[in-house]
Amino acid sequence: MGSGVAGIDRESIAIDTTVLIDEFRAKGNLEAPVNRALLAHGNEELIIPVIAAGEFLDGAAMISERRFQDALRLLQTRKIVSGYFRAAEKYGRAVADLRKQNSLSGRSQNDLWIAAISLATGARLLTRNPDAFTKITGLEVLGYV
Repeated sequence: MGSGVAGIDRESIAIDTTVLIDEFRAKGNLEAPVNRALLAHGNEELIIPVIAAGEFLDGAAMISERRFQDALRLLQTRKIVSGYFRAAEKYGRAVADLRKQNSLSGRSQNDLWIAAISLATGARLLTRNPDAFTKITGLEVLGYV
């Protein structure tokens, strides 16, 4: 069932930036929707595409140095996946497919890279915003509310 990429497979779940933001805001509240979603997948490996980590840190740094440091601490509890060459291939294909479907307009480039890394690693994608990832061929998206 594995993808053969660095030991990551369909049992892994890539975490979108929205999950990181919600987890940060929840401050350990186990009843928060994000933490219920994370706990529901507790037996699976949770990974963060490096693009999501960068986007999360960018937002934190815009607020304050303290927020940036707090965000760094949160990320240190997770496995961060660097970009793979295969991710570039997946990105190119996904963007081209969306362009052919006239569905590219308005999409976040970061979301497209997050999706590409999820595809390249064979991981499903957990996000609060599943609509941002519609029509991306082969991507299994897990949402929560």
